[in-house]
Amino acid sequence: MKKSLLTLGIACMALSTFAGERILYQQNFETATDAAATGWTYGGASMSIASDEYGKYLQLSLGNNNGRSGQLTWGTNIFLDADGNYVMDGDTYDVAFDFCIQDMPTDQMNSEITVFTNHAPISNNLYRLPWSDTGKPAHQRGIWDNFVFDLSQCNPAKGEADMLAAINAPLVVTEGDSTAYGDTKNYSLNTSDSKSLSTGMWYTVSMNVNVNTRKVEYSVVDLTGNELVNGDMTVPEVDMNGEAISMYAEGIYVLMARYNSVFLFDNIKVSYYSDGDWANPPTIALTRLGQNEDGELDLNLRAYTITFLDGETLHVKGTNGEEIEKDYADCDGAYVYETTKSGKLEAWTTCGTATSDVVSTEVECVPQPLPEVVATITSVEAGFGKTYTLTISNANVPLQPTIFINYEFIGTNGEKIAANGEASGVKVTLPGEGTLKLTSQAFGYQETNSSVENNLEFAVKKQWDFARMTDEQITEAGFPTENLELKSATTSGFSNWTARKRLYYYDEATAAESETGEIVYSAVYPFGYTGDEGPALYYTELAADANPAGHELFPGIIVYAGYPVDYLRHIGMVCPEIAKPEYKNIDVLDLDASDFVVINRINNYGGNSNHPVCADEEAYYAQLEGESEVYSVAASGVLNEETGKYTVSCPVYRIDTAANSVTAFSQVGGPIQDAVETVEAAAAVDNNWYTIAGVRVAEPTQPGLYIHNGKKYIVK
Repeated sequence: MKKSLLTLGIACMALSTFAGERILYQQNFETATDAAATGWTYGGASMSIASDEYGKYLQLSLGNNNGRSGQLTWGTNIFLDADGNYVMDGDTYDVAFDFCIQDMPTDQMNSEITVFTNHAPISNNLYRLPWSDTGKPAHQRGIWDNFVFDLSQCNPAKGEADMLAAINAPLVVTEGDSTAYGDTKNYSLNTSDSKSLSTGMWYTVSMNVNVNTRKVEYSVVDLTGNELVNGDMTVPEVDMNGEAISMYAEGIYVLMARYNSVFLFDNIKVSYYSDGDWANPPTIALTRLGQNEDGELDLNLRAYTITFLDGETLHVKGTNGEEIEKDYADCDGAYVYETTKSGKLEAWTTCGTATSDVVSTEVECVPQPLPEVVATITSVEAGFGKTYTLTISNANVPLQPTIFINYEFIGTNGEKIAANGEASGVKVTLPGEGTLKLTSQAFGYQETNSSVENNLEFAVKKQWDFARMTDEQITEAGFPTENLELKSATTSGFSNWTARKRLYYYDEATAAESETGEIVYSAVYPFGYTGDEGPALYYTELAADANPAGHELFPGIIVYAGYPVDYLRHIGMVCPEIAKPEYKNIDVLDLDASDFVVINRINNYGGNSNHPVCADEEAYYAQLEGESEVYSVAASGVLNEETGKYTVSCPVYRIDTAANSVTAFSQVGGPIQDAVETVEAAAAVDNNWYTIAGVRVAEPTQPGLYIHNGKKYIVK
């Protein structure tokens, strides 16, 4: 049952429903497979179609960004017929939508949700009030009354669990100091009647808009039926520029405050009540497959939920040709049709003398296969040892189920490694030569098997172990001999390397048993972490003019060409330059097509560094590292046609990331042609694609070297 249906009875207190409701615009995301195709735009980290036990919805995730906005515009044409005349029989129409603040912002408190009319929102700015109302002319400050609903966050402090919101709050204008533009007015919202929105709770917003009296009746009701607010407001006739304010809603605008906020939206509807009979087309959505309503497995089964409005009668012609008739009360407006027979499913509604358009979908009742697991080499060791990251995407799978990964490695020496039910992104380290068998699994779907032949042997071609270089090596590279000292408690910029307390080890001499029986240790901070206690982090800096473009800092490697380089002792190489581009490159030279490059990076001022149990600082320095990333020369190398050798560029983020080490691995046993000989033989007998590791794929999805019909292809 959809979230809106759970609150239908409560919502009807504010807006009664009857047979003549005509839908002008509707989006419930049930048939949506791509978020962008729904008409929404968004500037945050991700916009996706998500789902729960009640159905699908839109999810906007801000990520670690400043305030970013999302917008859905349906425009005014929904209110007009083909001749440009307004279709409404009377003076009013209704707007409704569901929203949920799944995660609150953590640093700023200026989120906003607005149903706007004839003023286009300015991306990444508040609709009604700006972040700063000085230094800009009034018309650029985002102070607008062109809306029929507005919810503005007004939490007085950071870090609160729930959102305090002013709903349709009046604008307060007072006199203040003159700005550079001569405007002496200060603008604010009257937040005295603000309401608390619970994080994780769904709310239904309903409004009835009278275009003649300019009155908007509105309510906000939570999922449990509690009414948060119920009131009315009158929309001004003109905006701040003296231009007429339209009473016809044009879309929804949302500003999400930084950082990591997550907002959800669902069941967006614009409608009016007709004087005559009107029947709206129903919605058909695939909502279950591979299992019946009791959860019993049947890979051929498909279940579709067909939704329609109160006052309408639903007519369904099933895939077997039989017709079914359902009243709203039979199923609360959400009829579930199950079938194991392929064919066309059709549905329409009637209301009085009116009949809606027929909607249909082709149903294919066959087992739905899952995609294959993608195995990507993310670390290489001398010999056959490698780490694979196993990923799988549900983006193109109906209903986007959670797909689990089973793997089993059988070494040529008989060694076995296995795990079941792993999530996408799991890493598996293979100790030697052998076969890695992979299975993708989700209940109700047909599992898919694939395998990786881990038979490529590598040897270290060259290593640049920055964290453990000698004084002589550093001096030979041109770094000044004097050591600079960093011992800071200031969490700003470069000082974070000591201020953040992220580089440490556990002293094995302090081993003690906790109350739960675990062995615990005291942490030791050899680089210091305050301005007045502990040791210091020592470093030396090479100026930018001593590191020009093309300069090999050490033979075979170019480090942050054209930028200064800081060498943090026992940690690695850092570029202290913040100016864009924020990513600086480490270029590894003179590589062959079959080589791999592994760079180990300590990022976020030591945030991903290891914390081993050690006897002393020297033992810690010997094994200090971050996380590795592997680069295939065949996939990302740039060929020098004169030398026949390749260069691989490894991006490193600005001052918060240190390059701990870079290692180039070469393939044992000759060039890459010999290494993939067995893969070529397999690929020659079918029409599949193969990676150089022997993984069969439907088609290339990532850059790299592939074998297809016995031929090699490089996908950039």
